[in-house]
Amino acid sequence: MAETKAEARFFIGLDVRKESTTYAVRNRKGELVCEGACATQYCDLQEQLEPYISFGEIGLEASTSYYALYQEFLRNKYNIRVANTIQMRQLISKSDRLDARRLADMLRFGTFPCSYIPGEKVQHMRSLVQLRHALIEDKTGCMENRIEALLDRNGILMPSKTAFCKTWQNALMQHLGAENAPPDLRHAFEHYVFLETKVEQLDQELAGYARVNWETEFELVQSIPGFGQILSCYIIAEVFPVERFASKRKLRRYAGVVPTFLESGGKTSRGRIPKVSSRKLLRWALVQAANAGVRNKDTRLAKYYKMKKKQKKSSAIAKVAVASSLCDILYNVLKSRRPYTTTTVQTEKK
Repeated sequence: MAETKAEARFFIGLDVRKESTTYAVRNRKGELVCEGACATQYCDLQEQLEPYISFGEIGLEASTSYYALYQEFLRNKYNIRVANTIQMRQLISKSDRLDARRLADMLRFGTFPCSYIPGEKVQHMRSLVQLRHALIEDKTGCMENRIEALLDRNGILMPSKTAFCKTWQNALMQHLGAENAPPDLRHAFEHYVFLETKVEQLDQELAGYARVNWETEFELVQSIPGFGQILSCYIIAEVFPVERFASKRKLRRYAGVVPTFLESGGKTSRGRIPKVSSRKLLRWALVQAANAGVRNKDTRLAKYYKMKKKQKKSSAIAKVAVASSLCDILYNVLKSRRPYTTTTVQTEKK
């Protein structure tokens, strides 16, 4: 088992890539005692670092290939941390060797920007949510545009209904049933239907997984206006456990729904949402919930939206303000483990 932070003799930085991992080991004096590269496999790294690993701290940067390696080190009781990639972006250069050395230095100086790594259940939920979102983006951003372009190219007029609603799709299927139907349009629509079916299947799997593992919390999130089953799954994947956030403001910043304040050259810019957010899917879910939550004109959220829209003269800014309020409500509901009521907003503002 690895020693505690105060007793660590070595500081090991790992720059993880799919094919290989570059490592650098420094001692307490900062001397480089070992560096090199090997395959991104736990057994290979364990063999290369065997003289140091039991007496040191390991730090690596999050990437698409880090998680399996991280879990193996964790299962074997080694002291390992994962860096926050947003904070590292400005600190680490593009050289793998230099990256590994600097990661080791940050461990040694106590400036390593740790990132929270969820447990396996939450990580599985995240993977499902990310896959669903990718399918949604393919379906709406790519296939819908392609199908509409093919309709225009072939001179096919569709009814003046909302595109891709059930009535619209039925009309398109009638066109595709004709003998002279364009084959490229048929294939594109078949792929669209396939993606739609996969999203529906994923929705069922997500809701079932959430109900089995977080039944109480799943129902609590759905008590908040605007949150249905699927958006509640996004919240579980991106927020849980809520105890890791010291305050509701920390959660708002994590979600990226806190307006920034910029001052430069005597000019001040207020109210812009940061372009970089720790969890962009969390912000997306909160904005979607805000869209749904303000539809009932008699609710507090709808009245708050109307007030903000009048102040800012922008529906987009007003909906982000509602999303920020929903973030506060979400924090309060999950921390208190009580369902949402009309007094929840009042409690948060005190």
